[in-house]
Amino acid sequence: MKGQPASPQTDRGLVDLLYQLADDELVIGHRASEWTGVAPHIEEDVAFSSIAQDEVSHAALFYRLLADLGEGGGDPDRIAFGRPPEAFRNAILLEQLNGDWADEIARHFLYSEYEAVLLPRLERSPHRPLAEAARLIAREESYHRAHFRRWLERLAQAGGEARGRIQRSLRRAYWLAAGLFEPGPAEEETVRWRGCSIDDLRKEWDQAVIRYCAALDLVLPTGSPGVPDEVPDPLGGRRGVHSPAMRALVDELTQVYRLDPSATW
Repeated sequence: MKGQPASPQTDRGLVDLLYQLADDELVIGHRASEWTGVAPHIEEDVAFSSIAQDEVSHAALFYRLLADLGEGGGDPDRIAFGRPPEAFRNAILLEQLNGDWADEIARHFLYSEYEAVLLPRLERSPHRPLAEAARLIAREESYHRAHFRRWLERLAQAGGEARGRIQRSLRRAYWLAAGLFEPGPAEEETVRWRGCSIDDLRKEWDQAVIRYCAALDLVLPTGSPGVPDEVPDPLGGRRGVHSPAMRALVDELTQVYRLDPSATW
């Protein structure tokens, strides 16, 4: 009937949102996994391995929801591993090559704060499977957020080189985080399933991030004149336009699947 919203199976706003959620989690999970064996100490090796596993598991939940809507012929593995880089909808911040430890803490801190404002909205989504997935994921993500807040505090209070590095890394990552709030191609429809506009989400995130950083005397580049030269364009990811790092990441992610896409595990 005219004027009624589309069903979940045909609503591109919901499908685009699920791709964003799933691809964000898969890509940041892969980058986190690359710290296994090279983190500053063995306890952090274990922590990052666990975080990586959590993020990939969350991605699997969202890919399952997409499969249930008929995407990928109903095959979550095909959705996750059978697409070229330009079909991914993750934010560009998450695909960047791993830098030093301060870079990684800054990236994960900003992303965990993003999830902290996003997931409560998703828990009230009119698409019940998404709301249930968000409630499950939020419990685990709360531990990630606490972990990266502690690391940010630790580096900021260390003074000297450690403080200088985390301040520089936060500045760079903050600009790149704009891609988290880039509207997708069906943003007007996505608002219904997300539960808020992308602008409202950005405002809530900004307030939380600025407040926490201010308590540590860390300065974010709000209102500062110009983006650092080394920061790539943060936008495009929600529309499938990615940085050069993305192709190598997808090649590595999908190499086993590409050996035999019909294999079962």
